[in-house]
Amino acid sequence: MENKCENLSLYIIDELSEHEKAQFEQHLKTCIHCQKEVDSLKETWEMLSYDFEEKDVPASLKGEVMDFIFKEQETSVQPPDEESKKYGIKLFFTKQFSPLSAGIAAVLLMVVIGLLWSNLQLRDNITALENKVESSATTQIVKTFNLSGQNTAASARGNAYLVQEGGGTVLVIELNNMPDTKNEEVYQVWLLKNGKRQSAGTLKPDPNGNGLITYRLPKNHSFDDIGITLEPNPNNTQPQGQKVMGTT
Repeated sequence: MENKCENLSLYIIDELSEHEKAQFEQHLKTCIHCQKEVDSLKETWEMLSYDFEEKDVPASLKGEVMDFIFKEQETSVQPPDEESKKYGIKLFFTKQFSPLSAGIAAVLLMVVIGLLWSNLQLRDNITALENKVESSATTQIVKTFNLSGQNTAASARGNAYLVQEGGGTVLVIELNNMPDTKNEEVYQVWLLKNGKRQSAGTLKPDPNGNGLITYRLPKNHSFDDIGITLEPNPNNTQPQGQKVMGTT
C-alpha cells in the first residue's frame, strides 16, 4: 500500500498533480502526523513573513542552516558563548519539526532570505537610476534633422538629433535599412557649413541595416546640413566616395 505521508514535502512545495493533491488532502483529514507537520510549517512561514528586518545577510548564515540539515542533532549540552547563535537556530528547528519538515522549513527560510537580498539590490539599483536621471536633467533635444537615402541607399532612412548636454552639444544619428558594406567600406558622416565639410565619424550597419553614431561637437561649432557618403576606407579628411544620404 502506498504511504501517503511520503508526499508531504511535495504537497508543501506544490509539486503534486491535481489528482495526487486531492488524494493527499483526503489522507490529511485522517493523518494526525501530517496535520501537525503542515500546521507547523504554515506557522513558521507566517512568522518569517512578518519578523524579518532589512539588514545585510551574513555570509555564514547559509552554511549554518544547511549544516543543520545534513548533520546529526546536537546534544543538549549548553554550547560556548561564541556558538550560541548557531545553537539557537538548530534548537528552534529541532523543537518545531521532524527531520523531513525541518529540511523543508530551512529551504523556505533560504527563499525568504534570497527575496530580501534581491529587494535590497533592487532598491540600490533604483537609487542609482534616480541619481542618473537627476544628473541628466539638463539634457534636451534642441534640433531634429530628417535624413533621406539616395543612389545605392535609396530605401534608407534616418534621423539626427542635436542634443544639449550640460555645457556641450552632442549629435546623435540613427540610420535604418542601410545597405551592407564590403571589406573596409564604411559610411562616413559629414557636417556642412558654408561649403566646407567636417567629418563626424564613421559607422558600419548591423546585419539588419541599422546604425547609430554619436559625435560631440567642438565648442561654438555649428553646421547647416548633414551628408553621408559610402567610403572605400575609414577616416578620410574629405569625401572620396558616393553620397548616399543627406538632410531633407
